[in-house]
Amino acid sequence: MFPLRVLSAYLLTAGLICAADSDAVKQAAARVEQRFAQAPEALRPAFRKLAAEALQQRYPDLASQFSDPAAAPALPRVATPRTPPSAEAAAIQKSMGQIRSLATDAERGSVVIKLAADIRALPAGREKLGLASSLSNLATEGDLGKEALNQVAAALAQALHETGGAAGNYIELAKLVRYEHVTPPPADPALDAATAVLELRDQVLQETGFTLTALDGKVYSLNALRGHVVLLNFWATWCPPCRKEMPDMQKLYERYEKKGLIVLAVSDEKRETVEGFLAKQNYTFPILLDPGRSTNTAFYVEGIPKSFLFDRQGRLVAQSIDMRTESQFLQMFKTAGLE
Repeated sequence: MFPLRVLSAYLLTAGLICAADSDAVKQAAARVEQRFAQAPEALRPAFRKLAAEALQQRYPDLASQFSDPAAAPALPRVATPRTPPSAEAAAIQKSMGQIRSLATDAERGSVVIKLAADIRALPAGREKLGLASSLSNLATEGDLGKEALNQVAAALAQALHETGGAAGNYIELAKLVRYEHVTPPPADPALDAATAVLELRDQVLQETGFTLTALDGKVYSLNALRGHVVLLNFWATWCPPCRKEMPDMQKLYERYEKKGLIVLAVSDEKRETVEGFLAKQNYTFPILLDPGRSTNTAFYVEGIPKSFLFDRQGRLVAQSIDMRTESQFLQMFKTAGLE
């Protein structure tokens, strides 16, 4: 039987932790408000919506502060004729379509650097912004090198400075700065607002945790894994980059398991689909199922693969935008004190 005095102490400690967490979220929300006030007025409603979505599940009262009940309902989108790309843009698009077929990250990095320069040379406009955004999504797949990422971020920042963009474009750039550690572009109030949204999301994620069931029926939760370094990876059997990074995850799991590393790979697919794929593999780390996508949704998993790293105290210390190589995973592990 659980002693009453121990239970009381546990509840008191839990209450203090929850209160501290709540205060941290409130502080993050206050920073969001401050940065939103400096952002371009046209972007504020979209940023406020993103902040409200981040808070809605755990902090509905705080979320309501970012909601605008007087906002007009979104108008239906009107299809507009697509103008053909310019010759320069068409050439860039063709080259981007070939990046994944290149043999090595070094080759891909060289091509990305050239494409970033080509994009920067284009005249200002939506075409330029769209290409810079597309390149930023490709450049995070694997280890293309810091120079390539810096050049991509610079191209996206330039396009945004020249043309402006949607809140989502600024979130893309903020992710490169926050999670890929690119050289920050010149100060930009819209980028500051996007960064504040990511900071708020991460603070909420810190408290969200997860509880998921593995294929073997074992239940894993973040709270129960204190004392371990936890790599939470979202993947799918149909995803080529996911399949490409899994052997590296297995190698690192074997190398660091005795030092406290736990690798948890989460799929939202049907059990039989996952089991069919794994029957041809030799992965020994736990495979978890998220059939209702509740954990995918809670962790803002909009594309896969995506990984989150928690240290031995259960703190979220690193995350990836895309596929990681062995060396990139090792860099993440250092942030959790695992070397």
